[in-house]
Amino acid sequence: MAHRAGFVSILGLPNAGKSTLLNALLGRRLVSVSPKPQTTRHRILGILNTEDAQAVFVDTPGWLEKASDPLQESLRTEVKRAAREDADLAILVVEPRVPSPEALAALTQLVPKKVPLFLALNKRDIAKSETYLDAAAAAWTAALPQAVVFKVSALKGPGLPELRAAALAALPESPAFYDKEQLSDRWDRFFASEFVREQIFSLYSDEIPHACAVVIEEWKETPRRDLVWATVHVEKESQKGILIGKGGTALKRLTERAQASLEAFTGRKAVLEVWVKVRKDWRRDARSLKEFGYLDG
Repeated sequence: MAHRAGFVSILGLPNAGKSTLLNALLGRRLVSVSPKPQTTRHRILGILNTEDAQAVFVDTPGWLEKASDPLQESLRTEVKRAAREDADLAILVVEPRVPSPEALAALTQLVPKKVPLFLALNKRDIAKSETYLDAAAAAWTAALPQAVVFKVSALKGPGLPELRAAALAALPESPAFYDKEQLSDRWDRFFASEFVREQIFSLYSDEIPHACAVVIEEWKETPRRDLVWATVHVEKESQKGILIGKGGTALKRLTERAQASLEAFTGRKAVLEVWVKVRKDWRRDARSLKEFGYLDG
């Protein structure tokens, strides 16, 4: 049997469940997830390997119709790049409801025109009814007649085996692009920063998560454990105080939870230290955005 390999762009609006779907398709927790929108800020590759195929899934930030600051504009650029560059298949992830005209307009313009398109009608486990789910599918296929519809629950599992098998079968014949043991194009340092961000999204509300950028300053491997130092950059002194909490209790809880996620991911013991610094209005500063990896330098 010929070997198949290719790139699969995962696209959708914020909070549609794209990252949860990627983790489910890979069969392991690779990317951070949160009920809050705009958790994903980077284009992340997740690699699914079988004996005769390799699917390189491209997880993207949620599509924003308008950008309110340079950071959001960089996220829009990442999505457009993933949609139009090197994709052999696109999976559009949508929620289980009849789409609004605004959602239809935004996403029909985003999807690539020259590659196969799958529509993952996600969160089927919370749909009002099967009839309602069918109505949502009909509305999407009327706007995107080329799409093949899959009703899935990335969280619960139904529909995922069919989507995974169809995605692998849709790839062109090609040798693998990456080593068959490789799981992503990112290094452990990147995932460590994402685990810290994930806990910020989980533990804090309002504007705090979106005002944070995490940088891994240093990583030392010792025979017994990994030593990791991280800095969380916020925009205001008041945000720094909230992150740290009274007597440092909030920051301690964040650090402990992020460290546990890191250890589960690497399979090694770790000691994580997290510091908080103020970088005023960093989301609007091109120099800071480049330093934190959101703009090409």
